[in-house]
Amino acid sequence: MTSLYSIPGCHVERVARSGSAQALLTVRSESVGAQCPSCKSRSTAPHSTYVRHPTDLLCAGRPVQLELRVRRFYCRNPECSRRTFTEPVSRLLAARARRTRRLATAQCAVGMTAGAEAGARLLKPLAMPASPDTLRKPPVLLRSHEYLGGGTPER
Repeated sequence: MTSLYSIPGCHVERVARSGSAQALLTVRSESVGAQCPSCKSRSTAPHSTYVRHPTDLLCAGRPVQLELRVRRFYCRNPECSRRTFTEPVSRLLAARARRTRRLATAQCAVGMTAGAEAGARLLKPLAMPASPDTLRKPPVLLRSHEYLGGGTPER
């Protein structure tokens, strides 16, 4: 059942039903460690875990709620000002986002095509509700070179 769902950069651990119509996916990052954003040293020393609950695109007509397990790591560099840091999940979510990039992009496309007010009315029966104000804001997207696997963008 977990093979039906594809979440970028994540491994689906469990699929369950939440309520009458919603799918609940428990997912975690596929990476072994993470890089400290301050000193850029790599760490595999886990500190703790916390859970985020972003909303994702529909699957088989059902809304999908993610239970994303995000890890914090110790920075082992003694000169670094950070003691702990969070593993990045930027391929899936923007910082502090409550919806995945995929859902935000789909909602934005409807909003740009139909307009914010009409888009909000259209998205409600499609089980992807968004307010007109949300549809007026473009989603935070990755730069094109991040989609292609990193590196420095050509200018």
